[in-house]
Amino acid sequence: MHSVKQALIMFRQNWKDSLILGVLATLFTFFSQVVPVIGALLIAVGLLIFQELANLRLQKGRWERDFTHLQKEWVAWLITAVILMPTGILMGSAFGIIHSPQPLVQSLPAGFGLMSLGVFFYFILSHGLNLQLETHQGIAKALDRAALSSVKNLGSYLVATLTVALALVIATYLRGYGLILALPLMFFTCFYLYIELKNKKAFDKN
Repeated sequence: MHSVKQALIMFRQNWKDSLILGVLATLFTFFSQVVPVIGALLIAVGLLIFQELANLRLQKGRWERDFTHLQKEWVAWLITAVILMPTGILMGSAFGIIHSPQPLVQSLPAGFGLMSLGVFFYFILSHGLNLQLETHQGIAKALDRAALSSVKNLGSYLVATLTVALALVIATYLRGYGLILALPLMFFTCFYLYIELKNKKAFDKN
């Protein structure tokens, strides 16, 4: 619950920056999904970039304008984005199921389950990319460590995952406007969960 609580505090104390981040991320996601063929990849890349924006904002207390470090690790970004594509599709399917003509008692649990899986994998992939950017180890090894950490710290991941998934599900009933609030919450929670696990040395070799 620590990561979620920190994310909520951050959102409340910096609500203007949070809303700006939410608006930009929502608009990017909305327009990317209509792009044929590469729409899913664009959304995956966009989510990772907005996550990095949020990470730098939380680390430095201001918006970062120098992104030259991203150019050096573009291969890791691209690999992570490609792996993230099915996760984005999974979350998109959750939105579709929730708003399907099926009875709510069927669509809501199924949609929430898919959304939770999507958020869970998003956290793992984002943490793996963060680890790679910090340690400059191979992206495959970094993702492997992040996945192993998620298993060993399942309780922390579940609380964060279910909270963010619930926020995203609620956002679907607000005609997309709820994403302006839900996406920053996801970015902030992902960052604070990473810091929480890093302080526990969860990503270290055993």
